[in-house]
Amino acid sequence: MLSLPHLSLAVLLTTCLSAAQAQAPYVPVTRQYGDFLVSNDRFLTQVTLSFRKQGYWPGGAREVVEVRPLPAKREGQPMLLAFTKGFTGLGTILIGVQNGVPLMRPISPLLENRLVQTERDPEWGVPQPGRSEVLLFARDARALDTGTGDLLWFDVPGVATGAYPSAMLLSVSPDNTRGAYLTKTQIIVATRDEGVVAALSLPPDSAQRWFKPLSDTASAQARAAIQAGQGRTDNVRIERELKLAWFGQQFQWKEGKYGWQVTGLGLTSTPVAGKGVQP
Repeated sequence: MLSLPHLSLAVLLTTCLSAAQAQAPYVPVTRQYGDFLVSNDRFLTQVTLSFRKQGYWPGGAREVVEVRPLPAKREGQPMLLAFTKGFTGLGTILIGVQNGVPLMRPISPLLENRLVQTERDPEWGVPQPGRSEVLLFARDARALDTGTGDLLWFDVPGVATGAYPSAMLLSVSPDNTRGAYLTKTQIIVATRDEGVVAALSLPPDSAQRWFKPLSDTASAQARAAIQAGQGRTDNVRIERELKLAWFGQQFQWKEGKYGWQVTGLGLTSTPVAGKGVQP
């Protein structure tokens, strides 16, 4: 136990330290990416973004909570991946400079009816197996080549976005010209301009053999996360990412006479009729 003189000294030292801290100038944490400057209070997640010393609010979003630089550049300036939330938020966005001005493009929008969930767990994309520079945004049927800054999507029939799409993006070919999508019975290969150019019919037992176990695993992981009070709790998202990993383990791209095709499980996608060749 401190004696009275020692106690008084401790109080005095604490008071002096507090006064010194109060007088110390506030210095935010800053990171510079080319002419972009990202700063934030060390105790807050929200950041402020400026370009050439001018404040920048991408798309009018006032709540930017994270910024990640990409290897890709535009006009000598690094491109950025950012997440914006709140009522002015747009979700995950891509920022690049054009004609000396920073411009943004939405990649993965916030879901209005699940704001809390999407804000807590932003979509940053899943690195494609074997091509880590490509980020797959399967929920949004898009991919981002972080080396070039190109946003990729392909023409497929039906709904390709959302939690339960009729065709889910699985992978992008090595030359970025084709995307592989999963439907209930097939893996289809599509281009941006010609639509579906090839298809691979899955074995009849695929749903029970491959996809039901993935769904069960996703549900179990989500339940465990909820019970533990931490981790990813969206079983639909977990299942989507498990399917991306499954494709990466079972299939690969192979270039042939009719361009890049998907091969795996002893099968290879074949060109569809009406695309200049007969299957």
